[in-house]
Amino acid sequence: MRATGQGMAQGAGSAVGSQSVGKAKETWLEVMFYLSVFFGLLHFCAILGQIVLMIAHTTFGREFSFKLNSSMAMGYMYLTFLAAYVGPKEFVRWLKRSDDEILSPLESKKITRGLYIVVGWALFTGIVILFKDMGLISAVPETLLYTTGEVVALLIGTEVSKYLRTRQAAGLKQDSAVQADYSDKVLDYCREKGSIDRSECCNEFGLSNDQSYRLLKKLVSQKRVVEYGENKGRRYKIV
Repeated sequence: MRATGQGMAQGAGSAVGSQSVGKAKETWLEVMFYLSVFFGLLHFCAILGQIVLMIAHTTFGREFSFKLNSSMAMGYMYLTFLAAYVGPKEFVRWLKRSDDEILSPLESKKITRGLYIVVGWALFTGIVILFKDMGLISAVPETLLYTTGEVVALLIGTEVSKYLRTRQAAGLKQDSAVQADYSDKVLDYCREKGSIDRSECCNEFGLSNDQSYRLLKKLVSQKRVVEYGENKGRRYKIV
């Protein structure tokens, strides 16, 4: 009973520790998000002030000054914290995210945040370009174009990561289905013919070369068949 109690206590402690680590990671991501928001607002206000001054100069023909100036350094700070917020999410996605897993409300909110950020910068850039075409400003600030381009690049990178992860997950699901459907058939074939190789597995069951390879390797790892021979002559037989 004492040993059982100790085991339960250790298990509970491990669960609490895991939750604490998860909570710390969530807190870290929240800190990165709000830092990116802070520097993003500074960057936005600086660019907006620059545009307002250009419009005022065009309208009134006078020079005006605004102490907060946009700079590439400020844009770098904003993008650094934004990347620090986005990057770990994609890393975790590749480690453990399954496509059929339901997103938590917090994760859904984070996805919505990212879309708002991209749409906001895109709309702002479009309006500024429109002002330029209307002759209200002399040029589109370089810092705005750079920031919008980098934010869009982060979005594209995230979407590519999602696409690749989805393909990987689909492949794993397909492999699992293939292994469940054809494992017994391969074993029956081995009992009847004595052994099987990868090409026979492809021809007999209509599987791709990669599917046959993974299926046979899975049976080897389960110790249901053994492999012998080298390279193209490698065959598999019942243990």
